[in-house]
Amino acid sequence: QASPFVLAGHGSKVRCLAALEGGRLASGSRDGTIRIWTVAGADAAQASPFVLKERGLDPLCLAALDGGRLASGSTDCTIRIWNLAVGADAAQASHVVLEGHDGGVGCLAALEG
Repeated sequence: QASPFVLAGHGSKVRCLAALEGGRLASGSRDGTIRIWTVAGADAAQASPFVLKERGLDPLCLAALDGGRLASGSTDCTIRIWNLAVGADAAQASHVVLEGHDGGVGCLAALEG
């Protein structure tokens, strides 16, 4: 029987997860952060995520997109598209903010094509 793989580090409840390319996992939390974990072949005790944080970020949902991108829906009525392929850490992860919703964005889906 497999042992659970525990990733600790968020300061509040984890609301959403998304499996990313390259054996990575994104987790979004009420603490206002998204953490990107490398889990392929990693030991949980050694897993060290990079953290995406921005004013107003309070992720409700995540969706893995092609090309190393991640979409996040937030309580601040925005969708952010993070380009994780640009760099290896949060300081280099660029993003765009899509505005216009009247309420928090609680569901996202990636479409092919």
